[in-house]
Amino acid sequence: EASLTLGGDDRSLIKTDVRTNKYHIKPVPIESTSVFRGSCTGNPPTQRGYDAAMELFAKLEGLEGKDLCSAVQDVYDDQRSRLSALLNLPEGTEVVLCPSGSDAEYIPIAIARALKGDDVHITNGITQLSEIGAGSAPASVGKYFSTHVPLVGRLSGEREVLSGFENLGGITVSARDNEGSVIDAAAEMDKFAEEAFARGAYPIIHGVFGGKTGLRDSKFAPSLDGGDKSLSVVDACQGRFSTDELHEWLNQDSLVLFTASKFYQAPPFCGAVLIPKAIADKLRGSPAPRPHTMFDAEGLGGFLTEKEMPPCLQSWGEMLGQERRSNVGLALRWEAGLAGMEALAHVPDDVRIAAVDNWAGTVSNMVNGEDNLDAWCTERSIVSIRVQKGDGWLSMGELRDLYRWMSMDVSGLVPDATAEEKEALSQATYIGQPVHVSESHAIVRIALGVESLVSYLDNSNTTLEEDQAVVKKLAAIGKHFAVLKDSGH
Repeated sequence: EASLTLGGDDRSLIKTDVRTNKYHIKPVPIESTSVFRGSCTGNPPTQRGYDAAMELFAKLEGLEGKDLCSAVQDVYDDQRSRLSALLNLPEGTEVVLCPSGSDAEYIPIAIARALKGDDVHITNGITQLSEIGAGSAPASVGKYFSTHVPLVGRLSGEREVLSGFENLGGITVSARDNEGSVIDAAAEMDKFAEEAFARGAYPIIHGVFGGKTGLRDSKFAPSLDGGDKSLSVVDACQGRFSTDELHEWLNQDSLVLFTASKFYQAPPFCGAVLIPKAIADKLRGSPAPRPHTMFDAEGLGGFLTEKEMPPCLQSWGEMLGQERRSNVGLALRWEAGLAGMEALAHVPDDVRIAAVDNWAGTVSNMVNGEDNLDAWCTERSIVSIRVQKGDGWLSMGELRDLYRWMSMDVSGLVPDATAEEKEALSQATYIGQPVHVSESHAIVRIALGVESLVSYLDNSNTTLEEDQAVVKKLAAIGKHFAVLKDSGH
């Protein structure tokens, strides 16, 4: 279990007092009696993923030095090949493996440097601030986003920016205004690009396909002139897209950020950057970007080794391969994620889409059937819910308490609860973390993941009974919130 948490950042660390990470989960499968609907946040390993990771661990256990490096290289090569097949990537698309979707943000910057040299000002535009991972915005301008670096450990000193990533510019666009209305991020990115071109800068233009609430930007700009004029990045880290959508982005030369640690339920975290063929071909013939300090331990070398690099970035691998290191934890997490992807691989996209739509509609109706709950928005396989308290809605801070109580048996803390409510309050259920969406309220989320979708396709009634248990517990906690708060738990 400890190995599953290695080679990540502070989000993967297990707190010794409670034996969980910051998402209140452990690096082991949850009890079979518990309900998990938190795939939009952080996942415990599924039993399927845990077994796959354990099988790989058994093969790597005891290896050291060159033998371990060689074995991990073979694992990553196999995982890249399987991922390419599972996503049906167009021929020539290449894959960088990364510790998470947040540090994947460093790769487009380095690619921009490789394409344009170090004498062009790079500026990065990020959308859906507050509904993407908290680390994405700082990483997009070359900053550290965690107290820990995957291959280094705890950061020391006052350094804020990765070596070789200095002097980057950028803007962030919020997902919503103060009232919770969606901001037209695509229009803001158009303005950002025009302003960058006007001053001779090179823009990296982001679009988000499914943030924390599932919100999708209205359009996704292409990389202009095959990346020579601008670089497009599609943040699809939630993994809630179709093959046709993915191919559309790659065909317009967009880099795509992907993880198997959201919808596909790998433990936190494992990411990838998908590089379209046109850009991969240019990188294959290019030297490693400068300054070469970018690949030191205080730069990309703190996050990646040569093994995570695809063939088109061989020159980068040569710079990263100067120390004998292997991120075994990342290999194990990717093995768990690929097991989830393979479990769903036989299901056609149209069948998946229809099942998700049916599930989302049914669960939204369940939520709206409770007097103190509101299905505030539903986006594909994520239902975002606000919870009533008196004449208002629970705030971000209050929902953090609710989020923690959802994973606990709190039935003994509410003596006046009905028998039905106590049954609901006793059920351990895991949901998506709260998200601040407006000045008046925040939301929590029920999210379908690969295992619950597989279950739904097999027996929808059983899956929906689990969802009903989650909804009933949300309603009961909302009703008895004051009592639970006064309990001090």
